[in-house]
Amino acid sequence: MSNKPEARRSEKAGMFHFLKEMGSALIMALIAIVYVIQAFKIPTGSMENSLLVGDFLLGLKFVYGAPIVPFSQELGITQRFPAVQKPKAGDVVIFKYPGNDNKDYIKRCVAGPGSTVEIREKQLFVDGTELKLAPRGKYIRDGILDHPMINNFKLLHIPKKGDIIKPQDLELREFLYFKHLIHQENPRKKITVQYQLYLNGTYSNSRSFPIFGSGPTVTMIDLHENRLEGRDPRTGRRSYFNLNTYDSWTDLEVFLSNTKALFANENPEFRYALYMDGKPVESYNVKYDNYFMMGDNRDNSLDSRYWGYVNFNYVKAKAFILYFSLDSETPYWMLPMKIRWNRIGKLIRSWDGIHPVPRMN
Repeated sequence: MSNKPEARRSEKAGMFHFLKEMGSALIMALIAIVYVIQAFKIPTGSMENSLLVGDFLLGLKFVYGAPIVPFSQELGITQRFPAVQKPKAGDVVIFKYPGNDNKDYIKRCVAGPGSTVEIREKQLFVDGTELKLAPRGKYIRDGILDHPMINNFKLLHIPKKGDIIKPQDLELREFLYFKHLIHQENPRKKITVQYQLYLNGTYSNSRSFPIFGSGPTVTMIDLHENRLEGRDPRTGRRSYFNLNTYDSWTDLEVFLSNTKALFANENPEFRYALYMDGKPVESYNVKYDNYFMMGDNRDNSLDSRYWGYVNFNYVKAKAFILYFSLDSETPYWMLPMKIRWNRIGKLIRSWDGIHPVPRMN
C-alpha cells in the first residue's frame, strides 16, 4: 500500500506546527513592542556625551505603565497599566514632545511634581539644592545661551496632580507652559491662545505695522482670529501666521516685546486668554503629575526651559540599554569602523545630581 496520504498528512502537520510557532513568536514580539519596550534612535546631540548621535536604545514602557490600548496616547486615550514607578529625578525618559511636533524626545528628568527649579548660569537648583551635571554631560558655551532669561531661569514650581491653576494669573513663561500642560492632558481638544494687545488701557484687536526686518511688507495683527495677517503693498499678496504655532516662550517673548516696542508711546500691554474647544479656561484642576526635563548637553538642548513641563500622560518609556551605535561621521563603506562596538550593551544610568557618581560600564 502507498504511504503518500500519510506523508501528506505529515507535511501538513509540520507546516501547521511551523505556522503555529511563528504566529506565537510574532504575537509575543508584538506584545513586547506594544507593552514592554520601545526602540529609539538618538537624532541630535542634546544628550551628549551621555548619549551620542547614532545611538540605538531600548526603553522600558512597563516601568512607567504602558497604555492599555496600543498607540492610544496619539488618540487622546489616557488609560494605562499600573506603573512600577513614576519618573524620578535622574531618569532618562522617552516622551512625546509637548508642543506642535509629534516626534518622541529623550531627556533627563531633573525635577518632579511639586518641586521648584531655578537656574543661575551653569548652576541648576531643585528645591534649593544644587544638582551637578551628569558625569558625561557637557557645556559647549560655558553655560551661556542666546536668551538671557534662560541663562538666569527664575524660580519655577512644577505642577502636581490636584493643583488648581488660573491662567489669568500667569506671566508669559508659565502661561505658555500651562498651554502645553493642558494640551497634554486633553490631546483631543483644541487648545488655543488669544494674545490681547491693550494700548493706553484700551483693547486693540487689530493694528498695522512693519514686519521686523522684512522691508516694505506690512502686517496686520488680527487678535480676534489670533493670527498675523501680512500684505505686500507692491503685489497685494496676503500671508498668515498663527501665534499658536510658537512652542518656545523665548521666541514668543521676543516677538511680543518687538511688537510692544512699535507702540512704545501708547503704553502697550499684552494680556493672554486660553481656550479649550472655543470656551475660555478660567481655572483648571491638574489631572496628572508633571516633570521638568533637560538635556545633558546643556547649551544645545531644546527642553523644558523653553517649552515647559512634560505631563505624565505624555511619558512613554524609561531609557534602558544601548543595543547598537553608529558613528555618523564615518562613511558606510567603512562599516566595521562605523560601528561603535564599545557602546553596544551599555546600560543607561539614572543619576540625580546629588549622590556619588555611579560606576559606568
